[in-house]
Amino acid sequence: MFVSFFPRPKLFFISAALWSLFAVLFWFFFVKNAGHYFGLPNPADGAEPIIGAQVFISQPFIWFYLYYAAIVAIFSAVWWSIDKHPWFRWSVLGTALIIFLTYFSVEMSVAVNAWYGPFYDLLNAALTKSRVVAVGELYSSLFIFAGLAAATILIYAFMTFFFRHYIFRWRDAMHHFYASRWPELRSVEGASQRVQDDTMQFSRGMENEGTSILQAIMTLIAFLPILYGYSKHITELPIVGAIPNALVWASIVWAVFGTGFIALIGSKLPGLEFRNQRVEAALRKELVLGEDNETRADAPTLKMLFTDV
Repeated sequence: MFVSFFPRPKLFFISAALWSLFAVLFWFFFVKNAGHYFGLPNPADGAEPIIGAQVFISQPFIWFYLYYAAIVAIFSAVWWSIDKHPWFRWSVLGTALIIFLTYFSVEMSVAVNAWYGPFYDLLNAALTKSRVVAVGELYSSLFIFAGLAAATILIYAFMTFFFRHYIFRWRDAMHHFYASRWPELRSVEGASQRVQDDTMQFSRGMENEGTSILQAIMTLIAFLPILYGYSKHITELPIVGAIPNALVWASIVWAVFGTGFIALIGSKLPGLEFRNQRVEAALRKELVLGEDNETRADAPTLKMLFTDV
C-alpha cells in the first residue's frame, strides 16, 4: 500500500513525524512572532482583533504561509535527493497540500468561533436594550459571517476535489505495483480480489477516514492557543485538582486516551475483515466456476463454503 506511493515508507513517515513535530514546536516557541523581521508583524497588544475572512490575508497568516512553504520545500528537497519516487509529486507535495488545506479549514472554524462572541453580544444588547443597536450593525455582522461561510464552502469544495484525485492516484500506484508483479501473485488464492477490490476499499477508507483523522489533529493544534487563554480562568480540574494550563492538558490527555482506547478496540477489526473477505472470495469463486462447469458449485460444496461465511 505504501511502498507503491511513498518513497521508502518507514524512513519517510518517521522523518515526516519528527520534522512535523520540530516544525510545530519551532513555530510556536521561536518563529511565530518573528514576522516583523520581514515586515509582517503580529498585531500590537490591545489592538482590535480582526473578525471575518480578511483575517486570512492578515500579516500573521501571510507569515505562517511563508513558514509552511519553507518547511515543505526543505523536507521535499531532502527527500527528492534521497529517492526520486515516480509518485513523489502526489505523495509528498500532495500530502503537504492536504495538510495545509485541512489546517486552513480548521482555522476557518476558529474564525467563525471568534465571530460568535461579538455577534451574540450584539444580539444580547439589542434584546436587553442595554444600548441602542442599529439594524445596520446586525446586517454588517451577518455580512461578515456570509464572507466566512463563502470562504469555507470554497475551501471545502477544493479540498474534497483534490483529496479524491489524490486518493485515486494512490489507488493507481497500488494497481500498477501489483499488476507489475502479477506473475508472482496469480497463484495466490483470491489474488484478483486483492488487486481490484481491496485497493478500491482501501481508497474509499482513506477518503472517508483520512480527512477525519487529519482534521481532528489539526483542530486540536488550532484550538490549543485558545484553550491556553481560557486556562487563566480555570485553574482546577475535577479529581485532578489545581494544574497549570488545565484546559490544554485536559484536551491533550483526553485526545490521547480516546484515540488509544479506540485503536485498542479496533485493532482486531482488520484481521476479522480479512478472514471474512477470504471465505467470501472462496464462495464467490466456486459460484463463478459453477457457471461454466456443471461439476462445480454442487449443493454440499456450497453449503460447506457458506457455513464458513
